[in-house]
Amino acid sequence: MKQVFVSYASADKAVAYEIVEYLENSGVSCFIAPRDIDGGKAYAKALMEAIEGCNLVVLVASSAILPSEHVLNEVEAVINKKKEMLPILIEDFEMSDEYKYYLGRKQWITAYPESVDTYFEKIRDLIADKLPKKEAKPVIIEEPEVVKDGPKTTVFEYVPSRGIMINPEDHQRNVSFRTDTFVNMMGEIYEKVDKMVGEDEAQEIFFNSGYAGGKNFAERISNQWDFGYSVDDIKMKFDKWCKFDSAVGWGKFSANLELDEETDSIGGTICINEAFIVDNKKKRKICYFIKGYCTGVAEVLLNSTEIELVCAQCPLNSKFKTQCVLEIKAK
Repeated sequence: MKQVFVSYASADKAVAYEIVEYLENSGVSCFIAPRDIDGGKAYAKALMEAIEGCNLVVLVASSAILPSEHVLNEVEAVINKKKEMLPILIEDFEMSDEYKYYLGRKQWITAYPESVDTYFEKIRDLIADKLPKKEAKPVIIEEPEVVKDGPKTTVFEYVPSRGIMINPEDHQRNVSFRTDTFVNMMGEIYEKVDKMVGEDEAQEIFFNSGYAGGKNFAERISNQWDFGYSVDDIKMKFDKWCKFDSAVGWGKFSANLELDEETDSIGGTICINEAFIVDNKKKRKICYFIKGYCTGVAEVLLNSTEIELVCAQCPLNSKFKTQCVLEIKAK
């Protein structure tokens, strides 16, 4: 059974599904109708079984729930089955007497007046606190051994004697930041540059700094990873790069390449879910850094400078999308 049951009015379907997408990308399993109801199964029975089997019920609450008997029935079932419920208020509205009765003493999350996606992290953290905790296993930190026979892992290791983290593949030092610390730091730099030379120049500077970092990183890993330049080799390199940057917390990277050896054409997409350098609050376009970074990596891995990455989807332009999609185009 799923951990979280999501109840919503049909008018709030888009918001509900975006919340589910974010939670599931964070490792929280969700039940949402009609997606999770098997064909041929009685609708009401499936809903009651899902509520019975879940750990927590999330109610997406707006004025749209007031005329919905469907939502009210689910709320009544939640109360009768003594399940914990977390309402997420996505707008300011006057509750009916029924909802005041059922929700009056419930803890809820206020997810307005800003766009709902800016509250996703808060929603996820509160839900995680309410879910049953898995039994923690003891963590044993040891001094990392020198890697002599090639790369063994992409996860950074802590060296207690030096107080630093290293990448065991090349023993270079790495540093961890909270994302909000990094975003605020880069955002302040962006604002200063914008005031001095203008937005276009600020975006170019962030792109070029990311591009230089991406090329440096890709050249180093290309030397470590012994791949050729066949279509299969290139796809394996992209796959390994995506796994590496996903593992170190840059966001969930994936690449869908369209390579044709006969026509020598290059295309496809690079996707990053929850990229670490997106400024959702102030909308400063510091994410040009990650666009430049991906361009630098892609040029090296594809052995081509005749490409550019075009933003096909950007979290800054959508209230609910958390994924950056970059299309690979020939110049």
